[in-house]
Amino acid sequence: MEILLVVTDSSLDCGRAMEMLKELGEKFSAKVKILAVLEDIYRLERTGVSLGLPIPKETVPEAKRRVSEKIKTMWRQLGNGEVEIETVAGDLREEVVKYTSEKKPAMILWGCKVTPHLCRVIDEVEVPSLIIK
Repeated sequence: MEILLVVTDSSLDCGRAMEMLKELGEKFSAKVKILAVLEDIYRLERTGVSLGLPIPKETVPEAKRRVSEKIKTMWRQLGNGEVEIETVAGDLREEVVKYTSEKKPAMILWGCKVTPHLCRVIDEVEVPSLIIK
């Protein structure tokens, strides 16, 4: 069984969601994973290309590295062991649909700010979901 926590670059202070992930992982003896979707950097990259002002090629890999390190640090502060983190720069809906269709988690915890866009994404994904505010 896999429980997935989805965070976005606008919701990286998601300690409460990580605590819930830890609790549920222990309660259900589940494998826990975190998917960080960097929509802001994705939009920046797309806008730069469309305007003919591409961002430096190291920007996206560096953003992914920084986010992964931040998540690892937060996870360790909770007293947890290692956690598998996947960091992608892309559209939230596209990335979550892709992930869930390939890896089929049993549950998704959303450590994201609740928006109408997020609600549409949750409706499209056929996985039980829990929004952590």
